[in-house]
Amino acid sequence: MKIFNTGTPKIILIIFILVFVINTFAYAGVNPTREELEDMIERVAQKRAVPSILLKAIARVESCYEHYKKDGSPKITGTSIGLMQINNRSGGYDTERLKYDIMYNIEAGADVLLSKWNMSSSKKVSSVGNMDPNILENWYFALWAYNGWVGSNNPHTVSSSAKKHTYQQLIYDVIEKEYGGKIHNIDFSYLPATGKPSRSLTVPTPEYNHTGGIVFYEKGDYVKTDGLRDKFYVRDAPAGNYVHGLSPNQLGLIDEGPVLQNGYYWYKVYIDENTQGWIERNFLLRTGDIEHGIYAFEDISFHWARKIIMDLFGKGIVGEAEYFNPDNYITKEEFCILLSKTLDYTGYDEAIESPDEEEAMEPEKEAEESTPEPEETASELEEASTESEESPALLKNIEDINPWALEYVEDVYELGLVDDTINPPENLTRKEAGVIIAKLFEISEEFSSLDVKTLFTDIDNLNEEEINAIKTVYTNGIMSGKGSGIFSPDSFLTRAEAAAIMAKISDISF
Repeated sequence: MKIFNTGTPKIILIIFILVFVINTFAYAGVNPTREELEDMIERVAQKRAVPSILLKAIARVESCYEHYKKDGSPKITGTSIGLMQINNRSGGYDTERLKYDIMYNIEAGADVLLSKWNMSSSKKVSSVGNMDPNILENWYFALWAYNGWVGSNNPHTVSSSAKKHTYQQLIYDVIEKEYGGKIHNIDFSYLPATGKPSRSLTVPTPEYNHTGGIVFYEKGDYVKTDGLRDKFYVRDAPAGNYVHGLSPNQLGLIDEGPVLQNGYYWYKVYIDENTQGWIERNFLLRTGDIEHGIYAFEDISFHWARKIIMDLFGKGIVGEAEYFNPDNYITKEEFCILLSKTLDYTGYDEAIESPDEEEAMEPEKEAEESTPEPEETASELEEASTESEESPALLKNIEDINPWALEYVEDVYELGLVDDTINPPENLTRKEAGVIIAKLFEISEEFSSLDVKTLFTDIDNLNEEEINAIKTVYTNGIMSGKGSGIFSPDSFLTRAEAAAIMAKISDISF
């Protein structure tokens, strides 16, 4: 049966649906927490090779870390949109995505900041030093331009204008007050008394400066073109002439670099025999390396433990998933899973269950010599049979163990590495990890007289078992400190740190 026999009711229904969807879309916005937003900014900054601390401070100054207003609609000030307050008058970005896609808004913010950096590096505005983007102090004029290349951001004239601070000084203050960082100002004596400085002006980098934490790639890394561009270009030399156009997500291999030239770090990328050239680090996303292939996890490309994690993946100790979450704290049951799989990989279980042949013969010989009378044997066999039918001692908190972790926790328990008081959902501290791992090793004679408390100044309050465990794992090269003279025994162990421990154990033959 037809519900509508004319076009009018259909149009009315379509309009109703569109109005409903638009209103739901516009007023359903909920701001993520500041911590979540900072994590999103960190990920974008790593990809785009811009100092994350600058991008975070811009978000704080521009929107106070709010993408949506209280009524759920996008935060729009004049023509500026969202978290990063992107002004899209020129139409360079998708306006709707700027409003409702926070990650896209952050990407646009990084893109705008890079465009301002390019203005400085190409002498369209003033510049600082050698324009190394990994030096925070070198971004002074790029930050100025982010707010508009206007004379009112000249620190010499700010006191006589409506402003209390220049835009770039607001960024610096946020970094110092809210992130505990410090960026030194350039020498203001180079600036004119009023207005904008000449675009040909180059101010020296302050003597005391700070790194921006940009992650560099290595020869043999797999990369792909990435960013908001529709097309990317490789050149015949760093900052040289265009030779090839590349589409987004074009896979390549790092062949040379990095080379600092004209304010960018350049890499020579091999695409195929006919296509290779130099491209800025900012538009390359690392996806793997020639040794490990394409990474199995989306969140390890910029992590110090990426190769360690992929080594464990290759050994079957960790399985493929979308994310590894390397900086999350590891729970006790997760640690047991990794440890059980690692010991299985090394053959540890078989090693302790299969004694030497001569030792294996001794119990058999003793059994022959002490064979009891038949009636006693039958009685004891009956008792032994009853005992064997009983279940092994259960963990006290077995009901708290996730089903997918149960066999691994039980395995570690049966090996005597944890006791029945283990609380599986709890995060694991570094000292607790040391106590578990130490049961696998002994302290060699050469370190028997070592007082480990002379190496780590923060373990005096630990009990004897914990101190001996730290000594054992340290002298066996399984765990080290968190800094000079610091073990951080009460700090929680991260998943990446746990992976590093497992990698070392997996290389040992028990």
